[in-house]
Amino acid sequence: MRVWLIYLTNFLLTSALGVVFVFLEDVQADRGLADWEIGVVAATGFGAALLAQLALSPMADRGTTRPLAVLALLAGIVGPIGFAYGQTMLVLATSRGLSGIGLGLFGLLARKALLGLDATGGGRKLGMLLSTAVAGFIIGPVIGAVFEPLGFEAPFLAVSIALLFVGVPATATILRTEIAASPVDYSDLGRLIRRPKVQAAMLVQVVVYGFIGVFDAIVDRFLTDLGASTATIAVTILFVGGPMLVLPRIAGDMAERNGGATVMLPALLILIPAMAGYGLAGSVVVVTMFGFLHGTGESFASISAQVLVLEVTGAERAAVGSALLDAAGLSAATLTAALAPTVYGAAGARTLFVGTATLGAVLGFTAMARARKGSDQQLVAVA
Repeated sequence: MRVWLIYLTNFLLTSALGVVFVFLEDVQADRGLADWEIGVVAATGFGAALLAQLALSPMADRGTTRPLAVLALLAGIVGPIGFAYGQTMLVLATSRGLSGIGLGLFGLLARKALLGLDATGGGRKLGMLLSTAVAGFIIGPVIGAVFEPLGFEAPFLAVSIALLFVGVPATATILRTEIAASPVDYSDLGRLIRRPKVQAAMLVQVVVYGFIGVFDAIVDRFLTDLGASTATIAVTILFVGGPMLVLPRIAGDMAERNGGATVMLPALLILIPAMAGYGLAGSVVVVTMFGFLHGTGESFASISAQVLVLEVTGAERAAVGSALLDAAGLSAATLTAALAPTVYGAAGARTLFVGTATLGAVLGFTAMARARKGSDQQLVAVA
């Protein structure tokens, strides 16, 4: 299996989102959008991915992957093109939604293909998938900065063209891969959500993605207010995401070897203070320092959640488990991305970031309590 094609397509899908976020402030000014409208645009991609994953994940676990793969690829290619030429909030939000659907569905199928028939080694594989996703997100602003002299549309078109050439063979690779299939239906979602380990993982995912939603929705505006240029913002995001290029694979090995809950507490103890630190920072340099800590904590927190769910689902129900986990995270990201621009505009950075960190602390330590109650029995053994 040519897994590098899967990882590269995942990279390109997230780079499309990264390109968007570095231009959000420009789009708001050029299109005359209000704070709440840019919040809707930022949030739609998360919301669309959430709905697509919840609705279609049982198909993936049953082995019906071809229509999902075609939809994922088409949505991923068309989304950036729509954003490049969209002039209204409705068109921009719809385009973001298509990109979210592409990324969400491709992520489900990529996990199924990488796990294959057995979840052994899943921690490292999921870590690598996360690393490529983060690499795409932090390289996206660089793509934007490099292609910006050719016109606003250029970086979006470049990503779409690359997806066309790489995504087609990657999709073919996924469809040729033998995967673990099971007669999954929507009742499996209910059984999963009652498991303490899954509840803990979902709470951690809410913290991780809630922070992502806040950061993504206002990072361009926040750093611009601190005096950063587009190029400086791109460099800052590189430092924020840098740890996640390496650490998820290490975290995946640790979590699989010692249990997902093992890496959860230290991750939260790094991640939550870093989010609060953004609100206390007075310069781009200080933001970058806290961002490095943010990326470090997120690397371990995100993988701890994924491995916790995999401990319950095995490879057979990996898609519905992944969908449920991402639904929790994407719900949080949708809400925080929609609210963050308005809160930032009305109350400032300190209120936004410190308030978000405080809520994250409450949810994070609740997750630790739930994780300690979880058993190691897989859902497939009791379904």
